[in-house]
Amino acid sequence: MVLGERRIPFALSVTDDAPGSAPAVTRRDFLGATLLGTGAALLTAASPLDVEAQRAQNPADPAFDGPGGVGDYAPSHGNMSAMLRDAHALRDGAYANAERRAVDTNERYDLVIVGGGAAGLGAAYEARRLGLRRVLILENHAVPGGECKRNELLVDGVRLVGPQGSNQFGIPAASLSRLGTEYPALWRDLGLPERMDEFPWEPWAPGIEPIEIPRDNYYYQLWNDESEAHAHAFTDARGQTRLIRNLFGRQLDDAPWTDRARADWRRLRRDPPRPSTLEGDALRAWLDNMTYDEYLTRELQVSPDVARYIAPRMAGGIGLGGDVLSAYAAYQIGLPGMDGLRGGARSWALADAPGKVASFPGGNDGIARHLLKTLIPSAVGGARSFADVMTGALRPAAFDRAGAPVRLRLGAMVVAVSQRASGAHPVTVTYARDGALARVASSHVVMAGGAWSALHAVRDLPESYRSAMRDCVRAPFLVVNVALRQWRFLYDQGITALSYDAVVGRDTLGYTANVRHPMSIGRMRQPLHPDRPIMLTMYVPFLSPGRTLREQVTAGRAELLGAPFRDLERRVRATLSALLARTGFDAERHIAGLVTNRWGHAYVCPAPGFYTGRDGTPAPANVLRTALGRIAFGNAELNGHQNYPGAIAEGRRAVRELVTG
Repeated sequence: MVLGERRIPFALSVTDDAPGSAPAVTRRDFLGATLLGTGAALLTAASPLDVEAQRAQNPADPAFDGPGGVGDYAPSHGNMSAMLRDAHALRDGAYANAERRAVDTNERYDLVIVGGGAAGLGAAYEARRLGLRRVLILENHAVPGGECKRNELLVDGVRLVGPQGSNQFGIPAASLSRLGTEYPALWRDLGLPERMDEFPWEPWAPGIEPIEIPRDNYYYQLWNDESEAHAHAFTDARGQTRLIRNLFGRQLDDAPWTDRARADWRRLRRDPPRPSTLEGDALRAWLDNMTYDEYLTRELQVSPDVARYIAPRMAGGIGLGGDVLSAYAAYQIGLPGMDGLRGGARSWALADAPGKVASFPGGNDGIARHLLKTLIPSAVGGARSFADVMTGALRPAAFDRAGAPVRLRLGAMVVAVSQRASGAHPVTVTYARDGALARVASSHVVMAGGAWSALHAVRDLPESYRSAMRDCVRAPFLVVNVALRQWRFLYDQGITALSYDAVVGRDTLGYTANVRHPMSIGRMRQPLHPDRPIMLTMYVPFLSPGRTLREQVTAGRAELLGAPFRDLERRVRATLSALLARTGFDAERHIAGLVTNRWGHAYVCPAPGFYTGRDGTPAPANVLRTALGRIAFGNAELNGHQNYPGAIAEGRRAVRELVTG
């Protein structure tokens, strides 16, 4: 690599010929501002005042963040550079004496919630349901919702919307009844549609022959992968990529795999084995005593090639692959080989995916927006109708109004939480915001962010809690939304979803990409026509098989956070160009823009023993679900499979633990 002074333009809408661009950025800028600013420079702890002064002088690094699209979510797509700098400073001890330096705001609350994602919003919902009248949510991002946020790009007059992270919902009566009555009651209270036909799915344009199109980003990947519109990409000996449609539906006859691997796949799908008659807690403990790869290769005698194929798809739903994660994690999300233990053979056709599971245009931002509207009615413009909540402008001025039952304070990173033995408001919460340190007091606190931050922020943690938090190892993840000016090159091939981890090359990014059946809601008009714009979403985990779990997440974070936006953009373009070279795809003509959403701690990674404990120590969740005085932990990761219903449930449970005992 030649560093030199080559000038690299930073275009606001990604393409170099787009109107409006920021000042050029040099390679030296990239290294100084991005690689050092988010990594090495933070290895030496600074004082809180130094950190806040740095933030005030250099609040963002555009070379790292890249463009955010348009709309309310543009300044908050994934973990932004300024937030990462502050979080790493917390990790490195820069805020050790923050409480003494902080200014007391003289605010007193019944409950302070640390984190404004699904768990934090769920905690606030439960607090209001129980009658608490003074609730403050402290959120370190510029927009609430955690990973339940959207990207928006405007292309040729069409507003395209895609998920930043969490992106699948299920209507409770059918798909999520296992959650009991609490979740359906929440769904109804939020005013969400209770029938799939109530959602405004866009019809195919007149004269266009329909082809199968997923309604979410998950089911076609592995759970219902049989579809004529799902193509697998393979690279042959000459380096040429070929696309095979409906690989599994055609019984793998065209798969360039060994005879054994094909036979094992057929057995797992047609006649799933049941290697144990255990049930309930005994089955849970048995599965949690081994990795998923051990379960497949040892208990089911399946080819390691099968496990290798599943690995990135497991990572897409739970962080990493089966070489390091518990077999119970695979059971929890219904991965191959578990059907025999879960009830027997089933249909793998995409047409038979659960009928009441889909995705809002921006993923689970639809849930977060409805929660926000319920908690702070004026926070989202318009009425409480589905269309208004989904399309109304966010109103930050309404988030933090004095006297409101629920207040939401953005850009506030909590750096210290401590409690006294007694008093009406015994818990002090210190946070960094706008170049200053402030503190509030509360009767109770719910930690609804990740264990990795609570580990550094909560003072005087007993070692059992610290150990449990260290066991909540989180993996990085990248979601990329690519705005296409048209997608005729896919439609003419009969393709709406791609799987491509078998395409080998140093520039390949991710393992899957798809377009989804759009909803058209108010100003979100997404015509379903191959000659009109559409959003393509790419999933990118970071696996390095053969390393330990902690080595893999460390290496993955270094790769994710060490790359400037331009490198990620280049790899996205190279990946799609390699995949679609024979379809007429041209990156320069067809890509209107893209947004990268980097999540440094996206998924908890449940290693064997995470669910039931190991070496005589209790499971992390069993420790962290017990309140520590007036502080309770509502972390999304505690059930070992992060999803927004589980996150909301953990936040609500934590509030009940404090308020009702």
